[in-house]
Amino acid sequence: MDARVKAPTIMKKVTIQSKDISPKQWSNFILELNLIRKAWKPYATIELQGSGVRKIVKIGTKPYKL
Repeated sequence: MDARVKAPTIMKKVTIQSKDISPKQWSNFILELNLIRKAWKPYATIELQGSGVRKIVKIGTKPYKL
């Protein structure tokens, strides 16, 4: 029997709020956070939550068609 015990996972949470940011700046900010999430994928599971985040990421990461 293996005596090693896996350490419990500790969830860390950050809340970001802004009062004076335009919708375009907000969309760009969410897309930047999504790039960070992708870059950190080998090291940690990062989750982005918020109203409209999925839609912003879905539309903002579509390949451009000529």
